[in-house]
Amino acid sequence: MKKVVKKIIAYSLLVGITQVGLHTALLEASPRSDWQEQQIKWKFQENERHNRESQRHENESERDWHNRQRQEDQQHERYLRQNEERQHLNELEMQRYERELQRHDNESDQEWNDRQWQEGQTHQQMVQQIEEDVALMFLNS
Repeated sequence: MKKVVKKIIAYSLLVGITQVGLHTALLEASPRSDWQEQQIKWKFQENERHNRESQRHENESERDWHNRQRQEDQQHERYLRQNEERQHLNELEMQRYERELQRHDNESDQEWNDRQWQEGQTHQQMVQQIEEDVALMFLNS
């Protein structure tokens, strides 16, 4: 009897660990986590660029440095606003995409797979369009 209980406990733990591992792998592979990683990386790179550009150059007068610093601050603010707009639009698109990937009640496996593929294509096009629209919006401002 003890052997059976031990086997059941071991099996339950093994299944639980496998499910957690699988869930983590799926979460890591999701477009949302990729997008969030890109945002973190972009913010870090932009802050590094801003800090480099804000430093005073050799042979630069005080006045030139302040003028360049003011321009750099304006550009940095514009980049941050642009990124916030991009994040907002991408979040809305991601919510739409996740909603569309839900399986419908009367949908066959083939129909669902076809719709998933089509939604993936549409999602890529939407994200590309968001990038272009945001770039144009801030280029014109």
